[in-house]
Amino acid sequence: MLRARAEGAALAVLLLLTVAVGGAAEAQKRAAPAGTFGRGTLEGRSYRVWVPGRPAPDRPLIVALHGCWQTPEDFALGTRLNDAADARGLVVVYPAQTRAANPYRCWNWFDPTEQTPTGREAAQILAIARQVQTERGLRDTRVVVIGFSAGAWMAVNLACAAPETVAGVGSVAGGPYRCAGSPESAIQCMRGTVRDISGAATACTFARSGASGLRVSLWQGTIDTVVSSANLPVLEGMFARVLSVGAGVTTTDRGAIHAVYRDPHGQPVLETWLVQGLGHAWSGGDPRGTHAWPLGPPATELMLDFLVGPR
Repeated sequence: MLRARAEGAALAVLLLLTVAVGGAAEAQKRAAPAGTFGRGTLEGRSYRVWVPGRPAPDRPLIVALHGCWQTPEDFALGTRLNDAADARGLVVVYPAQTRAANPYRCWNWFDPTEQTPTGREAAQILAIARQVQTERGLRDTRVVVIGFSAGAWMAVNLACAAPETVAGVGSVAGGPYRCAGSPESAIQCMRGTVRDISGAATACTFARSGASGLRVSLWQGTIDTVVSSANLPVLEGMFARVLSVGAGVTTTDRGAIHAVYRDPHGQPVLETWLVQGLGHAWSGGDPRGTHAWPLGPPATELMLDFLVGPR
């Protein structure tokens, strides 16, 4: 009898372990991203596209523009964007810059033609977005463009030059519209020596031709030695004028200086984050990717919350 009881107890323990392991595996499976990371090409430009397990077709497409030296895969990893998009049902497209177009794989944001919707790179990015929207059956015809460094400057270009397409822009280490017109002047812009808020706002407003309905999330590190933090107040002032908003409300959030600007109806339309201790990197990123700093506020989550809405 004692032996039978011992065998019964052992069997019970084994069953409990089996249930526990199975439950943990199932929980891990549920927690893992359920989407797919596919590939595509349009007009010779390749891209990656993240499709969540449960797409929300009424939500906008996210266009993600990497920085210099980066690739779509690297940018997706460092920003944790696929995970955040999966939780929100968002489709994300990552156009890739080529070494043929720029030896450092930078987007040529400083080229005057790329400050219009008909520039080669700008037009291809917009065409890729339209193709993915059609293929994935997305009902929202506008997009949210986010980018890092050169990708951020290009995102700003698109927000100003293609207002009928761009509903939101997220910039990390970017700068004002039409700050530069050549590679040489781009260096001065990155150093923060060009601080013409009025000129940038006038250029962007003219390009947008009075269009409305834009949300903006701007991020910058205090110790960025590649793109000076002096660019943040210029970009902030530019968009404040473009959006016709007054003074923002500034608070300290997670160690960063956070400002929010609201439109006359009380809706938040512009936010800025100045992150203490952040260099030329994505705040709250995955350190396995380049230019990613895990210690700051989670830029991807907070940016998507502001531009698209919470999970």
